[in-house]
Order: sequence, then C-alpha cells, then structure tokens
Amino acid sequence: MDGAPELDEFESLVVDAIDRLPDEFQEVLARVAVVVSDLGSEARAYGQYFGDGVAREQYEDRIVIYRDTLERDFGHDRRLLAAQVERTLRHELAHHLGWDEGGVGGLGL
Repeated sequence: MDGAPELDEFESLVVDAIDRLPDEFQEVLARVAVVVSDLGSEARAYGQYFGDGVAREQYEDRIVIYRDTLERDFGHDRRLLAAQVERTLRHELAHHLGWDEGGVGGLGL
C-alpha cells in the first residue's frame, strides 16, 4: 500500500475528468489544487474557481467541485453525473485560463 488515501466514487469521477483533459490542460491543472467540497448549496454552484489566473502568480489558484449540488441534480444517473463533473471542471479551468463567465458560456461550458 502506498499510503495514498482511497478515493470515494465522486472523487474518482473528478480524477477521471482530469484524466480526460488534453495533455496541455492536464499540465496547467498540475499547478492548481482541485478540491471536492459539500458547500455547493451554500455557494449556489456546481463549482468555483479561486485565484488570479494562469497569467499571474500572486494568489494560490484553486478549483472547487461541489459534490452536494452535483449529486443532488445529477446523481440519479451516473453517466450524467460524470458528464456534469467533467463540464464543471472544464468550466472552472476556463476561468483559470482567463475566460469570464460570458466567454465560458460561449464555449458551451
């Protein structure tokens, strides 16, 4: 055993979503913490990006994926949940890359 904590089913969906990103985006994400949280109802969101973007290094960058709201709205269908986790991750990664909410929406995210 390597001492790494075992992932639960939802965390595995997040890891799978990261693994499906093109290599160049995985490299970008290697420097960004991706955190699973159960505070999505409070935030009224599926995910959030915190930081100052890839172009600046003043603040620590973090992507939060909210398990509670995603499971509430998509948990009835594992494939649908996996697709929404991936979409949420890509949405927040786009914010890290400098896209505002309108621009991210224009990408279909």
